[in-house]
Amino acid sequence: MSRRRTRDWGWAWTLGALLTVPGCYSGHQSSATAGAEGDGGDADDGDGSGDDGEPATLECDEIGAQSLRRVSSDQYRQILADLLPPQFGEAALAASTFPATLITSGFSTYAVANTVSSNESIAMEDNADAIAAVFLEGIDGYAPELVPCLSTGFSDSDIDGCIDGFVSEFGARAFRRPLTEGETQLITELYADITATDGAEAGLAAVLQFFLQAPPLLYVTERVGDGPDGFTLLAPNELAVRLSLLFSNSAPDAELLAAVEEGRLVSRDDVEREARRMLATPGAVRAFATFHHEWMHGFVLGDAVRIHDQWTDDSSAGLAAELRTLGQWIFEESDGSFHSLMSTTEFPVDDRLADIYGTGGERRGLLMTASVMASLAHESRTSLIERAAFIRANVLCSPSPPLPGDVDVDGTLEDNTDEPTARGRLQALMTTPACSGCHTSMNPLGFGLEAYDWVGAYRTTENGATIDTTAEINLGTLSGSFANAAELIDALAATDEARDCYATQWFRYTMGRPETLEDACVLGTIKESFAASDGDIRELLVAIAVSDAFMFRQTGASE
Repeated sequence: MSRRRTRDWGWAWTLGALLTVPGCYSGHQSSATAGAEGDGGDADDGDGSGDDGEPATLECDEIGAQSLRRVSSDQYRQILADLLPPQFGEAALAASTFPATLITSGFSTYAVANTVSSNESIAMEDNADAIAAVFLEGIDGYAPELVPCLSTGFSDSDIDGCIDGFVSEFGARAFRRPLTEGETQLITELYADITATDGAEAGLAAVLQFFLQAPPLLYVTERVGDGPDGFTLLAPNELAVRLSLLFSNSAPDAELLAAVEEGRLVSRDDVEREARRMLATPGAVRAFATFHHEWMHGFVLGDAVRIHDQWTDDSSAGLAAELRTLGQWIFEESDGSFHSLMSTTEFPVDDRLADIYGTGGERRGLLMTASVMASLAHESRTSLIERAAFIRANVLCSPSPPLPGDVDVDGTLEDNTDEPTARGRLQALMTTPACSGCHTSMNPLGFGLEAYDWVGAYRTTENGATIDTTAEINLGTLSGSFANAAELIDALAATDEARDCYATQWFRYTMGRPETLEDACVLGTIKESFAASDGDIRELLVAIAVSDAFMFRQTGASE
């Protein structure tokens, strides 16, 4: 399949232009109107109501504006795995060159992490081209899998007879909604054009390629029409997409699609029912694994290097996987509580990390895993300040203010460079007036963690000197004297601030954006529900799913 042919087949979407301009696709006619125009059936009419159940009404006065989001690279691969039949899907994923989502802050779900450059838009076209080429090369086996109508043969006339059904059925799953008449016409014209010059097999492959690079598959498209008081209840299939991305990192499953078709996804009770159902499905573990991996910055370890005797190919792979494994364990094996996540002493240890964990030391939950210690470190040394700042910003949601531009850090620390421990080398930051305001409330959070080196192995000395792990902390309700990191983490896990911050982080992950002042009411309700459940993480996700921010959007708002 040549580059010329790829460009010929991609004429319908002008993909590069669509993907490189933020918000360019937000006004596309989405599921709210697709049913009325596309199939003439009983699809929802776009006002959030249905044949059964009462549509939800807004409970808060405000919600933050929702950005137009592209699916992350992980979501794209999972959507592909669920969209394509097994044999072909495996080959397609092996050939996929879809560009990886790069996280600079927040989560892979953030809209800002999934903007598309010109080069990336070309890579997405190349990805669809490569998968279409795989299909053509193995068409004898793949065509009957992908298009069951072709199970008895796929001559040109056979494909001609099946193409309309394939466009309608496969397209609805790929776009996560019924196709509009205009889209159907566009695709069938594409098929006819390619078939006329290259034959029906090439025409079918072109249609497949079209779907795999189309904005309705790549983006979470939602209507931007009118709504009362400036807010719009999402249409049922829009709610289904949000639910499926949260709970399975993929497209809606058969049960969600049935709920949409039958008018059973319009009320808060409907959304709660589906959220609880999906929490009981195997796919839900993906959300737990991905969230905790990204929240704790496990992605840093993907291509990291640590100069250390215990840094091997096996241990580095184990560290890179550990947070996903812990997320899976919390979901499948523990009581699923925030307290257990933060304070458990029973989390699983990867065999590849046995030597690191065998160095001793008390461990407490997520923050004291070897992977977190390694991710918050440098190539050949720890980073006391980075670890402390991370706890403030990511675990307490109380980041320190930015460093003043006129502070001479090197000069401040100059007299302490010969100190054997990091605590001693950084002591001047606790006493110098220009620095102490921030560092007295931050550095002690990292003192105890200095007992764990840059691969997460336990140690008692640095440069021959004993590491002092004691700390005096006065930071909100996290206050007192702590002998070591284990005591500190136990106290941290018991604070309202840490529990509320955890709820906020899940909100950010789910919505694909930071919270705004307009989200205060929604976040307050979510935090109250989480606290009332005694920190049950499953109940937190249900509370997010039935929140106004999840079920509504500002009318016409797309950042």
